Amino acid sequence: MLRNLDSPVRKRKVPQEIVYRIREQILSGALARGSKLPSEQELTENLNVSRQTLREALRVLEMQGLLEIRAGISGGAFVAEVNEETAHMGLINFLHSKDLTLAHLTEVREIIEPHFAYRAAQCITEEQIAELEELQNRAKKEIAKKKSSALREIEISFHAKIACIGGNPILILISDFVEYLLRKAKQALQPDEVFSAAVIEAHDHIVAALKAHDSEAAAKAMAFDVKAVGNALQKIADDNQRLTLREFN
Repeated sequence: MLRNLDSPVRKRKVPQEIVYRIREQILSGALARGSKLPSEQELTENLNVSRQTLREALRVLEMQGLLEIRAGISGGAFVAEVNEETAHMGLINFLHSKDLTLAHLTEVREIIEPHFAYRAAQCITEEQIAELEELQNRAKKEIAKKKSSALREIEISFHAKIACIGGNPILILISDFVEYLLRKAKQALQPDEVFSAAVIEAHDHIVAALKAHDSEAAAKAMAFDVKAVGNALQKIADDNQRLTLREFN
C-alpha cells in the first residue's frame, strides 16, 4: 500500500486532503505515470471517507490533469501524463485575476529570451540552423502573400525552436507559456506586414549570430527583437485601449 493513502483523513477539508495526498504521491513518483490507483472501495476504507467525498477529490485531480478516470470493467483512476496544455491551463488559471499586461509579458521575454539565444549559440547544430533558416524562408514567402496568421505562427515557432536548443525543461515550459501568451496577443492585436517585416529582419540577425556561434551577438540581437516587438504591440494596444491580456481572449 502506498504511504499516506492508508490512514484516515484528519487535516484539511476532507476532499482537499485527499487531493493533496494523491498529488504528493504522483509528484514524488510513488505513483508512476499510467499506474492505477487502488479501487474505490479500498480507498474509501483506508481513508475513512464516503464514496461521494472520494469521487469529488478524484474529479479535482482529473481536472488538474493528474488523473484519468476510465469507465468500464477495466476502468478506474489512472495517473495521467501531464502535458504542456495541462501545465499551461494551471498557469492561466493562476494568472487569470492578476491583470497581466503586455509590459509584464515583455519584461519576462527580455529576461529569458536573450539567455536562450546566448545558450543556443554555444550548442546549435547545422541541422538546427537549417531549420531556423527554413522558417525564415517561409516567413519571407508568407509576407509576400500578406498572410498574417501564417506569419504569426512562424514567428512563434522561431522563438520556440531557439528555446528548445538549450534543453532545459523548466525554461522550455516557461518559454512555451510565454509564447502562448504572445500568440494570444498577436491574434488579438493583428499587427500588420510592416511589423512582420521588422521581425523577419531581426530574426535574420539572430540567425547570423547563431551561425557564427557568437553568444554575445545572439543575445544582443534577441534582446533587440524582443524589445522592438514589445514596443510595437504595446502601441497597438494603447491605440485600441486594450490594457490587459484578459481582454485578448
